[in-house]
Amino acid sequence: MNYSSRFWLYAPITTFLLIACAVMAYWWVAADAFEKKLAALKGKEAIPGISLDWKTAEVGGFPFRLDADFTGLTVKGAGAHGPFVWSAEKFAAHTLTYNRSKAVYEAAGQQHVSWTGADGALHGIDFLPGSLRASSVMRDHALVRADLDIANLAAKQTKIGRFQLHMRRNGHDVNLVLEADAANDIKQVQVYVALSEGDAFAGLLKGEQSWPDAANAWRGRNGKATLSKVIAPGLDPAALLSPLY
Repeated sequence: MNYSSRFWLYAPITTFLLIACAVMAYWWVAADAFEKKLAALKGKEAIPGISLDWKTAEVGGFPFRLDADFTGLTVKGAGAHGPFVWSAEKFAAHTLTYNRSKAVYEAAGQQHVSWTGADGALHGIDFLPGSLRASSVMRDHALVRADLDIANLAAKQTKIGRFQLHMRRNGHDVNLVLEADAANDIKQVQVYVALSEGDAFAGLLKGEQSWPDAANAWRGRNGKATLSKVIAPGLDPAALLSPLY
């Protein structure tokens, strides 16, 4: 076997091994930085007005993903009209090592959510989901899309076959969609809302402004909520999404 034939035999194998080593090295560097970032966030504000805490956290996903698995996750902060709390028995976040513009989230076990409504009253719900998944998409360091999908939401107060909440940044507007199927005796609920003057939420979507400040800025600009599609038998469609703005 001459030199030329040996080169073509070993070159592909050597190239593959070099790429594999580079991928593994990059994952370890990214995972180490991710773990340090999580440690710095524990019990502190992730963005203005919203703090994170948890009992345990593990980083995994080698070699192509960064996964964070939490137990006892709690998110607390100031919502549009007052304090809110969300706690999850189990929670996981997933993103690709080489492209972190999109992230996928999952929660399991008992969930607790409490929030302050536009009426100033405190509301709350404890529920067990069949599945709870969400995702987010970032562009130019700002959130441009967020989706929440809960199947078989079972609570003492209510039962919902499927609940979905979607947010899209659309030019200068922010579009919100709420959908629910088999919510108690209601077959279907759909509410589509376009928030004008969506630029008022730019700081919030970049993680640089608190939720109440963004909501106040939106109202200060005379932002309007326009309902484009409503299926909500016996419900106030504006009230369903009003806790968000």
